[in-house]
Amino acid sequence: MSVTVPPPKRTPPSPPAEIEDGVIEEARRRQRRRRTTGVALGACAAVIALLALLIGGGGKGGSSPAGGPSPAEFTKLTLLHGRAFIGGQPTLMGVTPSLQAGNVGVCVRVVGEGSCNGPLPSAAYPIYGGGEGFRAEEKVGPEGEIDAIFVAPTVAAMRVAHLGTFRAETAPGLPTGVKQIVFYRPPGSRGSVLAPGMSPRVLQGFEHARRGPALTETLLDGSGRPIHLGKSPPTFTLPNSYWQGSQAPPARARCAMSSTLPGVRTNWGQVADDIAPDRAVIEPAWLTCLHMWFTVGGTSYETALLLNASSPGSPPAMLWGAIPVPGHPGIVQIPAMERELHFRVPRVTGREHTFWDVFIPPTVARRVGPAWLIVRDGNSLAQRIAFLQSLDVTRINVSHSNAHAPNPAMVRLNF
Repeated sequence: MSVTVPPPKRTPPSPPAEIEDGVIEEARRRQRRRRTTGVALGACAAVIALLALLIGGGGKGGSSPAGGPSPAEFTKLTLLHGRAFIGGQPTLMGVTPSLQAGNVGVCVRVVGEGSCNGPLPSAAYPIYGGGEGFRAEEKVGPEGEIDAIFVAPTVAAMRVAHLGTFRAETAPGLPTGVKQIVFYRPPGSRGSVLAPGMSPRVLQGFEHARRGPALTETLLDGSGRPIHLGKSPPTFTLPNSYWQGSQAPPARARCAMSSTLPGVRTNWGQVADDIAPDRAVIEPAWLTCLHMWFTVGGTSYETALLLNASSPGSPPAMLWGAIPVPGHPGIVQIPAMERELHFRVPRVTGREHTFWDVFIPPTVARRVGPAWLIVRDGNSLAQRIAFLQSLDVTRINVSHSNAHAPNPAMVRLNF
């Protein structure tokens, strides 16, 4: 496991080299495993691990940059019989909409690891972020392993060969209807975990992995019957364009915005070149039309315009986890889930490890025409609201250019 101590501020990431091709994370997502290592202490019969979790990350006046609890406020994370709890409630993970321009998808986060821009669940494959990919291994490393998966409401449990059956449970911070399944494997546990629908045949090319059992995962419905899966759905992605702050935004951009704050600078942006409905979504979802990073006064802000994924031009659904901001009519916020994790593995290294996890970044949003305008980051709620109010949306064009596609969205709105 790679353990680092992050800087106190989140800075704009450098866009990936392949961003111009509109694939960003997708190829790498298929090579990632949705698990995380290094969150284990020595195992015992009842309590597998006990960790100290710090909510927030410092800041003025004893509160975190996101306006969360004081750094002195600790919460214990407990893995009991392989399930993760904080304060007696299931916890550990976060789900947020993908902000890749032209994308309808999700970003999922577990302690220490995550993936972004994966597909939403479908009727044939009720898993958030897709289930492809695995890490062939003979046994778990010296710091143990947590495996986790997000599932749709139709999933009641998951049977893991040679390990047992684990319930799908709701947890604070998860979108309505989304459930998680979490299980723990202590150091030295043998075998490779295979995502639902994957066959043990995938291990044939890995001799070392074949020495351990294939831990196949099988989703179960409320009656305990296996859920037969089709293929993991592809992520809905439309053509997009990228530009850096010194360049002019693309002329074919379907959405545009700017900030009226003095000294504001655009770091980079990505925008959809076309708009089309995603007819495969089975729940409220959002199509990102525009994704931009700004900096002003040394503070960075991530912004995006989100449309109704199934019907661009129609009002979008309420954002996951959004609540009204008192005193600011029309503005909602999504509280942050940011944690600094400390733990020690006395029988292995004796060192204390520290790393930072942002499950859900602090977010504010308001409706602009047929879109949600959102702002993430900043050093306080007040800063995020001020930057949100400074944004001027100048274009939202939801007309669909492909006349041969089924049910094209023919609405055209310009701001």
